[in-house]
Amino acid sequence: MPVAELHWPRQFAAWALRTGALPQALACIALAMIFSTAGAYRMATSIRVEDIVFGSTRSPAVDTLLGAIGVERTAVLVYLLQRSFDALVVASALTPIFLWLLGSSAMHAAARLRGARGHQFIPLLVLFAYAELVYQAPTSLAGIIFGAQGAGAQLATALSLVMLIWFGMVIYRGIELHYEVPGDRARAIFVMGALVFYLVPLVLIVGTLVAIVMAAAILQYF
Repeated sequence: MPVAELHWPRQFAAWALRTGALPQALACIALAMIFSTAGAYRMATSIRVEDIVFGSTRSPAVDTLLGAIGVERTAVLVYLLQRSFDALVVASALTPIFLWLLGSSAMHAAARLRGARGHQFIPLLVLFAYAELVYQAPTSLAGIIFGAQGAGAQLATALSLVMLIWFGMVIYRGIELHYEVPGDRARAIFVMGALVFYLVPLVLIVGTLVAIVMAAAILQYF
């Protein structure tokens, strides 16, 4: 297959499933980790939590929280952000591993739940690794070059969104090809896996933060 055609999600998925191997997949994840770690370091050295929550550079999300839950409760969330910022940076550096292992296992579990049995897990694991490198490299490089603030950061965010959509389309096409299912079943598997992998953890995280704020309010910590 010509290299020029690999930017199309279906062609990329077909190529990765046909020619990919686990050693190369591990190398892809290692490279993706290098990019993500460099991007996380750039973020850690260029962003201060104070710039996000105070003054003219305050994030619009903080204004939304102020209007929704008030100053005192927002202050609790800001404090949690300040205390956990280093952990967030580390989590950002480890994103390729989480996306690779949890994403592929979530899609494989969803496929089995939808009746697509008799297919090995390793090819999907390899596909995720190949696609993860292609997604992570330009996303991290854009963050490193343009930084986390200003017009350059908006451009980096836009590129990240485009690459995330491409990544999702590759996985969708990979499900269709690997499990030999029609488009509607592939979409059902993809949506189920995405909900289990993204929505449930997000709801749990947000719910935990809300519970902490409510507990602090009941105990009159603020």
